[in-house]
Amino acid sequence: MADDRTAQFRERLSDSRRSFMKKGVLASGALALGASGTATAQDSGGIFGDLDDAWKALIAVDNFHPNARFTFVSGVVEWAPNYGDVQDSWFSDYNTYQIRWLNTDEIVPLFVAEDANIGEYDPNLGFIPDADDDQNQPQLFEMNREWTPFSDNNRFITVNASPVGEEAEDDILDNEDWWQPSS
Repeated sequence: MADDRTAQFRERLSDSRRSFMKKGVLASGALALGASGTATAQDSGGIFGDLDDAWKALIAVDNFHPNARFTFVSGVVEWAPNYGDVQDSWFSDYNTYQIRWLNTDEIVPLFVAEDANIGEYDPNLGFIPDADDDQNQPQLFEMNREWTPFSDNNRFITVNASPVGEEAEDDILDNEDWWQPSS
């Protein structure tokens, strides 16, 4: 009797393991399909940002939110990090800005490559306005989920970001009010 129970238990365990492996393979396949479809979706109807408008930046590891959306809430800030192994010369190709993460409302520094075309900060509005749509609403950007280490420094990473598509931007801003003038 005990041998029958043990055999049944082993058979169920084996079935569970096979089921788990099959589901893992299916999930991996779906993930691969989703990843390959991401680039295609980038050009579909303004929902996603344009990869041609992507630009490079540096961010502290603790401040990185992959695939999160943000907006600039400052112009260039005359500041560079002062960590023991980070030299000012490393930041000479970057401008420091303050960004606001839309998912957390955190305001953190982002070191944007000098040659990046992010738009012009409007101090009266408190953000970089959307140049393509409504000049009175902020331009939203999305952080790419991929990153690379910044030199041999473990505090900073190199990231890419790009503008959010107009349709998605409008949907987001319709549900946010932090950027609208207070009455």
